[in-house]
Amino acid sequence: MMPLILASGSPRRKQWLESLSIPFEIMAPDIDETPDEAEDPADLVVRLAKGKAALISAANPGRWVLAADTTVAVDHHTLNKPADVEDAVRMLMLIQGRRHEVHTGMCLQCDQNIYAFVDTAEVFLRPLSEAQARWYVASGEPMDKAGSYAAQGIAALFIERIEGSFATVMGLPVERLSSLLQELGLLQRWIGMPG
Repeated sequence: MMPLILASGSPRRKQWLESLSIPFEIMAPDIDETPDEAEDPADLVVRLAKGKAALISAANPGRWVLAADTTVAVDHHTLNKPADVEDAVRMLMLIQGRRHEVHTGMCLQCDQNIYAFVDTAEVFLRPLSEAQARWYVASGEPMDKAGSYAAQGIAALFIERIEGSFATVMGLPVERLSSLLQELGLLQRWIGMPG
């Protein structure tokens, strides 16, 4: 059976698939990730995941394609990757000391077989001073992350607790993904896991 195609350049998603021993190759699509006006953050990540999967699937008939997209939301406002240092500091100051949501949309597609969903986790950050936020931004870690932080990195110092899947916060809801892959018989075929 041909390996899974990961329609993402995310190192975190690559690490998850490697840890699950699923054979895959990477084909990162280039799509416009601009939210539609007043688009709900959960709807946005599902739309983008489906768009990425569709683009790669169309060029690879008969292959299973996995795509995902993650965003942070607070008060129904979408916080994607920061545009610059000041934007990263602004986002951190907006979410510090309070609860926010991390939505990861996922799509698994092979030709006309499409399975898509969103998984949401709630993250509670400790209060941060602006000096702490600037110190963290100066590390460079938040500059390509939705919401301007990486829960698996230095930002773990700021997290009070997570309600939901840590994997979802990292960008791939592996619990739900593995259930779907097993249900479809793909884990059995890719890694020989008994049904």
